[in-house]
Amino acid sequence: MSETIKSELVIGGEHRSSSDGATFEVRNPATNQLLANVPRATFDDTRAAIDFAEDAFEKWSETPAPARAEFLYKVGEMIRKNENELAEILTLEEGKALNESLAEVIEGYDTIMYIAAEGRRMWTYVSPSEQQDKTCMVIRRPVGIVGVVTPWNFPFSIPLWKIPPALVAGNTVVFKPASATPLIAQKIVSMFEKAGLPEGVLNFVTGPGSGVGETIVSDERVKVISFTGESTTGHHIAESNSRFFRRQVLELGGKNPIIVADDADLSVAVPAILYAGFSNCGQKCTAGSRVIVMENIHEKFVEQFVKGAKALRVGNGMKPGIQVGPLINEKAREKVEGYVEIGNSEGAKLSLGGKKFADQERKLGFFFEPTIFDEASNDMRISQEEIFGPVVSVIEAGDMYEAVQIANDTKYGLSSAVYTKDLRNAFETISKLRSGIGYVNQGPTGAEVHLPFGGLKETGSGRESGEAAIENYTEKKAIYVDYSYKVRPWFFTSDS
Repeated sequence: MSETIKSELVIGGEHRSSSDGATFEVRNPATNQLLANVPRATFDDTRAAIDFAEDAFEKWSETPAPARAEFLYKVGEMIRKNENELAEILTLEEGKALNESLAEVIEGYDTIMYIAAEGRRMWTYVSPSEQQDKTCMVIRRPVGIVGVVTPWNFPFSIPLWKIPPALVAGNTVVFKPASATPLIAQKIVSMFEKAGLPEGVLNFVTGPGSGVGETIVSDERVKVISFTGESTTGHHIAESNSRFFRRQVLELGGKNPIIVADDADLSVAVPAILYAGFSNCGQKCTAGSRVIVMENIHEKFVEQFVKGAKALRVGNGMKPGIQVGPLINEKAREKVEGYVEIGNSEGAKLSLGGKKFADQERKLGFFFEPTIFDEASNDMRISQEEIFGPVVSVIEAGDMYEAVQIANDTKYGLSSAVYTKDLRNAFETISKLRSGIGYVNQGPTGAEVHLPFGGLKETGSGRESGEAAIENYTEKKAIYVDYSYKVRPWFFTSDS
């Protein structure tokens, strides 16, 4: 891998090592094998990236939007052509099962091709004026430099939620990926370079958030921060943004409920909830980590859910048939182990899992058993805090009213789901759930690229994907065109 992808900073079109020569390691979480030594950008490196983005902005912003979109189409074609290679890199670096990685790559393709079309849409409007011989209209203008800071759990699709709309809208970008997954991020930047994107329009800096990220956030020339990641970091970024009255897009996490009604078809619900809770080893902001089940089907549901989780194939994501890969690193595994101890101490019933694997192959990586806590209550920490691992709490509810109250009793509000055959029940429930995304008879994962993605409360602010993405990276400007060629009074009426 270190030979396949040479990791470098990309600043103003120039490929560089860190100015002080420092690097950090990237390891395969399934085997703990070294994949690459990656440049650890300095303050000066990051400031240089912002300098080049600033210099490139004027020319790029005045490039016609359809011409800007052509670069995105070219990248989309490259993604489709190289999807298997990209999926393999993603699995080696992040750990998820290969079929999940391929699905993420295809989502990235779908996203960039949808956003590229905004080069010929980017809708605004014309409206009537109060006066004769006058037209009112709204146009969009780019905001400026966009700081893009992305997480490691979806290291291909999330950068492509952020970078393409910023670029097609006429902004320049400084991109910092998560330090656990810079290699697939490098491939994204490389494809834009191969597409011929002008130098300085997309700059790439790798390194820790405390250094590189802080430098981006602290620079007043950066006009938008688009961040997906941990809540504490998101709060800090929001405070920094407030100093500059800066735009922001923050997606900070979730504790997503799935309500299982009395009439739910468990043959459909259970496999979907297994995927929602344990795919990518539970490392998803949309993970279905709270399952709220009606009391009269509770025992039956838990029996089937535990049986299904026992059958999940956990291992190296590069191997055929694997469904659940490892956690990202040892720190993440220690966090999950800590929450298992918390769940036990709180009195929840550990129905499955709760341990790391000890067999010869899996003990090399950061694997953890799919874990189910039954007889949980919603006030337990395991039901309120984002664990970001393969841990699901099952909570019993007496009726749908109580289930909705439990579901909404959380500081997060990203995604929610309900399983029921009753159409009225479905619509009433999903409308009452306090979340930015809702699903009926589908787990709280699987957002489609043409619809807005984002949440309420502590989940963050703003929406990504679809038309909403363009809103993040453009300013609306009101234009008044008076073609009467008359002297108007200072204070006019509609007939003046």
